[in-house]
Parts: sequence; C-alpha cells; structure tokens
Amino acid sequence: MQQNDSFLPTATGFKRFFTPRPLDSRELSIRGIGIRELMPPGMIERPHGTGDYLFMLFHDPAVAGMRPLTEPPGGPDTMMVWPPGKPQYYGNRERRFTHTWIHCEGRRVQRILRQTRLPLLKPFPVADPSRFQQCLLDIHSELVSYAPPDEIIIGNLLENSLRELSRLNDGAGNTVRIPENLLAVHRLISSSPAQLITLDGMARMAGSSVPYFCAQFKKTFGLSPMQYLIQHRMHHAAHLLNNRNLTISEIAAKVGYEDLFHFSRMFKKHFGSSPRTMRQSSLFPKVDPLPLVRAEKAG
Repeated sequence: MQQNDSFLPTATGFKRFFTPRPLDSRELSIRGIGIRELMPPGMIERPHGTGDYLFMLFHDPAVAGMRPLTEPPGGPDTMMVWPPGKPQYYGNRERRFTHTWIHCEGRRVQRILRQTRLPLLKPFPVADPSRFQQCLLDIHSELVSYAPPDEIIIGNLLENSLRELSRLNDGAGNTVRIPENLLAVHRLISSSPAQLITLDGMARMAGSSVPYFCAQFKKTFGLSPMQYLIQHRMHHAAHLLNNRNLTISEIAAKVGYEDLFHFSRMFKKHFGSSPRTMRQSSLFPKVDPLPLVRAEKAG
C-alpha cells in the first residue's frame, strides 16, 4: 500500500487519491477512486476540469454537466463522463448525495470510449449500478494489493465494465439480451444432445405456442429450433469422431440417433461426407456448417 495515499473513509464508502500513482503508463493511469462517497448539499465547479477522464456514477438525484445548467437534477443511478480539460459542474443544492467515481487517463481509455461510443458530457442512465461499483472495487483491490499492479487486469476490468454500460445504454451497441426462456431451450440443446427433444417440448419449455416460439427462436439465433438442434448434434458428432475408441454407432447414440443409417444420412447432408469417410480422411469440418435443409423432426 502506498504510504502517502490520500485515503478518506466516508459514512457509506471511501475515496482515495494515489500519490504516487501505483499504475501510471501511457496506456493507462489511475489517479483516484471513490466508492459511494457521501457529499453534503452543494455544487462542485471546476471551470477547467481535470487533466484526466472523470467517470462519475450518481446514486442519488444530482445535476451533472457544464455550466450554465438549467435542467433539474437527474434521477438516481445516472452516469456522467467528463473528458480531460472539460468544465465539471455537479451536485445537488438541496440534499446530500452519494457518488462512485474514477479519475483515469491513457490511450487505452481513449480507445475504449471510441469503441463503446459512451456519451460524453451528457448524463445517461445505468441499469445496474452495482456492476460499475464492483468494477472499481476490484480495480482498487488490484492497485493496493500488488506492487506493481497488473496493468492488463486493471485495463480489462475497466474495459469490460464500460462495454457493459454501452450495451445496456439505450441506443448504444447492436446487441440485445436473449430472453431467459430461449436461453433455457438453448442450454437444453447444448447440454443434452442425446435426449429426445421435440418441437412441442421446446415450445412448452419456452412457455409459448409452437409458431410463436419458432419465430422468436429463429429471430434470435438465426436458425429454426430443429435446424439448430440438428446443427449442434452434427457438430458434436464430428468432434466425437476424433476419439477412435468410439464406434460410429456409439457416436450416433450419443447425439440422439439410434438408427445408424439415419444418422449417417443426416451427417452427410450436413457436411457433404459420411462419418466414416470423414474419420478415414482425418479432414474434420470447420466450425461454420454447410447450408442446412429445413427439418420437421430431429430423430
């Protein structure tokens, strides 16, 4: 632990400025961290900002931005990002507020912000503030527990947290959260290729009618449920072919096919060669499958 750090416990958390900085490189430098720091009523104004990036998560209603500000305080769980040198103005004149923050800079921070396109100088809501808070706790632990701290670990922690914020922030990123009912079906297919799995059973598991389930599954995963099931079985079978201690009949059974002829026909339709030919040639398929034929049943 640095002997001349500024470490100040607060009523609900702490704040810490590092002098000297335990991590200070052109790629990434951390100047200070605050976790749920409790502030009295009032406003903080820094006309010239600071020489680093300031990420600040407000757990209570607060105003944040640059003067002049006429907006009322934003709601709780709101984040603000100030770039180096930009005026900082934040607080709540009427009541106390808590906030979690990090002062950092470096080329990696710039790259992360460019890639995630997080809003700068504009407050945005945070769906799960505990995740960002835990990230800063983990960064703080790495900074004070090891000499020197691992720059890659700290950079990855920060990048993962900011990427998650970007994904959850409205309008940022191009990914969506997969509904839990579809994930449950996906896990069943992935973990139990030998199990008898019917389309009706998958739809019941998802709590949907068969037509609606099929439409939602294909929209999410790009294949119909039965196409996806067959694809997973065929790829698992291709992987098992590497094990010369298994017969092709045993492999067929492990992926849900008791009829060896039917399994071989489905395998050849999927990969363009029979399981026996593929094993003899030792030319195992790439991850990307050949085009699938729409299937009405898997067995």
